[in-house]
Amino acid sequence: MTDQTSHSIQTPLARVTLVSAVILIAAQTITAAVAGGWAIAGFLGLGEYFAWGFEAAGLCLGVWAVVAFVRSALKNDPGRRGAEQPQG
Repeated sequence: MTDQTSHSIQTPLARVTLVSAVILIAAQTITAAVAGGWAIAGFLGLGEYFAWGFEAAGLCLGVWAVVAFVRSALKNDPGRRGAEQPQG
C-alpha cells in the first residue's frame, strides 16, 4: 500500500513561494546579466553598438540561467514528484 499523503505535501503556500522565488531570481539574474554587458562595453570603451551586443549576449545568458533554475526547481518540487511516478 502506498500512502497518498506522502506524495501530496505541496500546499498552495508552497506553490506561491516557488513562483515568487522564480520571479525574484529571474529579475535579478537577467538584470545583472544585461548590466554586466553594459559595464564591460563601457569599461572597454567599445561604443554603443558593441554595448548593445554585450547586453544582448548577457540577456541570452541570463535567460538560459533562469530556464535552468526553473527546470531544476520543477524537477525537485515534491508536489510534482508524486505525479510523475506511475501508480500501481
